[in-house]
Amino acid sequence: MASHSPSEVTVTFDDAPGGTSRIITPYVTSIGGLSIESITQQSNPFGVASEEHTPIGITKVADIAISGFFDDTASVGPHVVFQIAAADYAPASVGRVLVILAATAATFTITVHLVKYDALPKRDGLTEYQALVRQKSSGVWS
Repeated sequence: MASHSPSEVTVTFDDAPGGTSRIITPYVTSIGGLSIESITQQSNPFGVASEEHTPIGITKVADIAISGFFDDTASVGPHVVFQIAAADYAPASVGRVLVILAATAATFTITVHLVKYDALPKRDGLTEYQALVRQKSSGVWS
């Protein structure tokens, strides 16, 4: 079994819907789970004692939280990249591409909508940020 370290992770995110891909790795300290879930429908008939499920041919990716230290000066920092613009909430939004190289030869790619961005000032620590992205299209491991 191979183990992998945080030094192998690279995070790239578009700076706007249909925008420029930016490497934001230096500003990310945490990423939520990268899961692809098969949607099923409960399909057990009367007369059985156990629940059964049948896949319906659809998958989904849970919302992904991305967080780290707030930076408002760098041209590729989180305050620049995660700003929600009119294009993010327009019905015709093309979404933003999120690419996470999780380990050598394990890359997760998904087009998402940026749905939330928080700056989190602290009284006794460094200001942090948290962004939440939601799938536009299916995620793919390659």
